[in-house]
Amino acid sequence: MNSDLFTTLHAIASHPTGTTSAGFPYLSKASWQILRNQVPLLFAFGGKALSACTQLESESEERSAEEQKRYADAMQVVRQVTYTAGITAPPDLWLLRNVLAAFATLGLHQRLAQGDALFPEVCMFNGRPLNAAVLRTDLEFFQARGLVEAYDDGYRMAGHPRALQIFESATPLPDGLPSSTTRWWRDLFFADELSEHQSALLQGLGADIPKRADGFQNHWIATADEIELGFRLLPVVLGLRATGQTATLKQGAVLSVGCWQSKYPQAEAAALNILQAAGWMDAQGNDYVVTELGARGFSRGPGPFGIIETYQAYLDQGVQLLEKGTADVWVERGENVGASQDANRRGFMNSNDALDRFSEATHFEYNVFIEHAVGRGEATRIRFERSGDDTMRYFGADLEDAAIDEAQREQQRGVLPAKMEFVRRADIGCPETLKTALEQSGVSTQGAVMMVGNGFHEVRDQDFESMTKVLSGYEGMGIVLLFTEENALSVEDLRNTAWNTYHSGFKYVHALSGQVLRPGVARTPHRSGHLMRASWEECALAAGYVRAGEFCSRTRTIYPYPTQDGHNPSVSSNHFFIPGALAAKLGLE
Repeated sequence: MNSDLFTTLHAIASHPTGTTSAGFPYLSKASWQILRNQVPLLFAFGGKALSACTQLESESEERSAEEQKRYADAMQVVRQVTYTAGITAPPDLWLLRNVLAAFATLGLHQRLAQGDALFPEVCMFNGRPLNAAVLRTDLEFFQARGLVEAYDDGYRMAGHPRALQIFESATPLPDGLPSSTTRWWRDLFFADELSEHQSALLQGLGADIPKRADGFQNHWIATADEIELGFRLLPVVLGLRATGQTATLKQGAVLSVGCWQSKYPQAEAAALNILQAAGWMDAQGNDYVVTELGARGFSRGPGPFGIIETYQAYLDQGVQLLEKGTADVWVERGENVGASQDANRRGFMNSNDALDRFSEATHFEYNVFIEHAVGRGEATRIRFERSGDDTMRYFGADLEDAAIDEAQREQQRGVLPAKMEFVRRADIGCPETLKTALEQSGVSTQGAVMMVGNGFHEVRDQDFESMTKVLSGYEGMGIVLLFTEENALSVEDLRNTAWNTYHSGFKYVHALSGQVLRPGVARTPHRSGHLMRASWEECALAAGYVRAGEFCSRTRTIYPYPTQDGHNPSVSSNHFFIPGALAAKLGLE
């Protein structure tokens, strides 16, 4: 074991720990700062951290009972943060590599490396102004990942040596290499045909893989090697997810060259080399064995990986976006449907649990269940398993035909109700479309229940007034509204929590595409003075809804220690809102 790592983990465990009301241990702020800044958590180093945790926990014979508990609690937090980093870092690193490639093409990386400030409103390339909105979005993403600092109305390179090394070494992507190779890996794992050029590029990704050698650090900023490895890893994992293999890749599972029976053994070897370099697999002779870190990644990674990778269309045109803006780019959700299902499953389970508890507590009865932004119908699947279809009318709505097509395939498989009806071209920002479809089906919207998983942020060009108007439309229809949304986090929070969320990348791709993230509940101005957007709660209350607070819930908070001022936002929130008239009838006002 690395003695420096062992010493650092001892230092973390030397500080007092605590336990939350839910029974989970947490660190002191001092311990978290040591963990965040001094323990390398990415890729193979994350695997080393997990091994060190296990060894520290086992060496307990000479410790008092109090010390044993403190060490066990501290190592449990370290292990969880390491697991999280293994899932949240690769999407950010994949994005960083692509954005840096666009900067390298335009020479912006050199200007930052030389110490120049970039001012989005007046930044030029070849005598022409760059698109200020796109450039600012890119630079704010760099800021959230520690590479630049705000400077007046612009940005300068951060002072850490890693930032300089990253900008100095940035290069465009190799000729012919897209922002994501997921589809090529999927074809390889399906034993489909690849062109010689595609096969050669995949082989190149598995050769000369950059590997960070030195585990010393005093800052959580990724190295250039880690950025490149994240760029290569994410598409391999999504290719395996697309072929249904990630579910079987548990700890100890074995793969080898030839297991996919493709015509391209060198490309297969490239995939395994990338997984080994990332610490997700160990090489044992001619075999590759899934590690503890890899098992966690294969299980939990495809959801967030896929949601970010869906925005490949924007990354493929990174240079053009900087020159001309985003007006001509649009994301197709077809590739995102499976990822959305993976990512939203837990939120839909929580929402359905809350609905059952609410119905029992208030004697609320309903016979219409709607899932908007339907994807594969995960919320409906859960409700169908609980309620059946004898008395319930089920509806699925979505703007994208690809999502409805996927849901109908699930229906044909018997996963969704046989009589479930679908509403195509249903923009969630236009309640009237859903209302008309339900009325044509002879269904009253009063007292209907609608669940949405990360759909309302997709309403384009929204501000507080327009979002309130959208929610007013659903409230006027008498719809009980349960929805899950990822919470907007400030740049300061993202930097302070490092790799403990994937929200820097999540925020970046949504800002780039014109979608709006909001905090879950009302927030005071941030400590840095930055005022966050109005929350989902504020929009819903202004629309006439009543918040059923007892049945709302939050996912995990982003700081693994209690903050002095109580500011600790959650990753996402499960909201539960009742139309005003129904709330009065149920005595909930």
